[in-house]
Amino acid sequence: MEKILIVDAFSTGVNFIEDIIKRGFYPVVLWSKRSDDIFALMAGVRDPIEHHYKGLADFCAECDTYDDTLKMVRELSPRFILPGADLGVELAIRLAEDMGLPGNKTERIPAMTNKFLMHQTLIDHKVRGIRGKIVHNWDEALDFYRKEGFTGCVLKPYRGASSVDVRICDSEDELKAAYDEVFSTGNYMGGEEEGMLLQERIVGTEYIVNTVSYEGHHKLSAVWKHSKKKVEGGGMVYNYTETLSTLETGCTALIRYAFDVLDAIGVEYGNVHSEFMIDEKGPVLIEVNCRPMGSDMTAPFLDKIWGHHETDLALDAYLHPEAFIEHVNDPFRPLAKGLKKHLITDDEKDILSAPILPIIRRQKSFVRARLGKAVSDHLARTVDLDTSAGVVYLANQDERQLIRDREFLERAETGYFDMLFTGEKKEASDAPKDPDSVETLLSKLKPVGSILLCSDSVKELSGVSVVDEEGLKDAGEGFSYGLLDLSFREDEDIETMSEAFFTLADKVKPGGKIIVPERTFWHFPCGAQSIEILCEAAGLFIEAPLAKGEKIISACKR
Repeated sequence: MEKILIVDAFSTGVNFIEDIIKRGFYPVVLWSKRSDDIFALMAGVRDPIEHHYKGLADFCAECDTYDDTLKMVRELSPRFILPGADLGVELAIRLAEDMGLPGNKTERIPAMTNKFLMHQTLIDHKVRGIRGKIVHNWDEALDFYRKEGFTGCVLKPYRGASSVDVRICDSEDELKAAYDEVFSTGNYMGGEEEGMLLQERIVGTEYIVNTVSYEGHHKLSAVWKHSKKKVEGGGMVYNYTETLSTLETGCTALIRYAFDVLDAIGVEYGNVHSEFMIDEKGPVLIEVNCRPMGSDMTAPFLDKIWGHHETDLALDAYLHPEAFIEHVNDPFRPLAKGLKKHLITDDEKDILSAPILPIIRRQKSFVRARLGKAVSDHLARTVDLDTSAGVVYLANQDERQLIRDREFLERAETGYFDMLFTGEKKEASDAPKDPDSVETLLSKLKPVGSILLCSDSVKELSGVSVVDEEGLKDAGEGFSYGLLDLSFREDEDIETMSEAFFTLADKVKPGGKIIVPERTFWHFPCGAQSIEILCEAAGLFIEAPLAKGEKIISACKR
């Protein structure tokens, strides 16, 4: 079976493996080895991929010398060699050229990978670029800042990814603080000896343009728009990134400019993920990345939005170039609106449970979530993509619904973060004094109709169907009322209790009511407001409290 080689099938580049299998070829993944430290660090990402595709793909690692790596690849005799992630771009280009396979020219590697040289290349080709300089010490940085008359600047690695060590500075004092912080820690693609890139700050709206190229023919594959927040310390963190359902004013100029950038940089083949800013002067490049867009986007998620995904488009180009070139100017017609919501943590936080999981699954636009770091026992303060608490992926043909789902997540994240990621349990001494029993509560409310009570303390009650959390799953449906009575045992957590609330809501018929008394909701980190968050996530109508009524949260099922 013919082989196709992917260098570093990380993140979204993993989709190459499945796509190659579906095409009837055999995937081989070559892991690059920029350094032993980086290679060891990436083991936690490589190992699950190798385990998942065991027997379906081959995996090998870059040798100690390039000549040995080239010899190994020659023996594999792949039909094509493609980069799947940032670290593999240079190696993939070199191998393809030395193997005589389609690919970008090695002489253009510096302009494609060095963020300083790519802008110099644009300027040399009379294409708009950003002023910048590689600085190696503070005096050099300050001199360039003052000489250029900057009122704001960006300090970042000249090679890097995921916004790691990127600092936005609005003054000399902020630049000094950012310089001291970044140079004291170093970064995984640079360091003080190699220097950092100091650039003029461009203020505007940030966009992503993704393309696939073959023999210099460029096809637009996706357009996204960023929403970012500046955090303490000068870093910019991603709030959300959304697709454009239709092209906005200014986007035709953006896309024309993006194609000009590809030509100036020397891109002829493969995936390119480019980031741009549009200010009062028009579009300008932030950086080009000659690989698929990252953020672990699955093929089903992308297909739902665009009707295609970029690794599959790249294989179209390499395997069927004539058909690909014929369709490079097909209309821009997304199928749905897509969005990635990045979860932001203001402070470090120890967590006991992640109620966010059952909550986000209830969003109508929910596709999937990546919360690997979020479901550990500790969250770091978010300063870049690597320290995000996770990513929630949304897609919907109804753009208004998607916006409502995104706004709900933002409200919960900003105002009720403890309900998404819960830390300490409440002390028993804080419990309400002498709460009404379930029997007393029902006698006061006087509900008429069938009642489903989920309780971990009441075993039987006349006229009421009583179940515990385990039995709730098998209870019937169509109840007039659902009442949640949980006392929060030591072996329970807020995530489990939230799941019980949603399951109970499913058992109630349209027009029925869900009731949560204080004896239950006080256990939740945000008290009554925690239940209101759950009600909103479930699409329930929260009812106004009665004057002098019982302390309950009551909601009606739509």
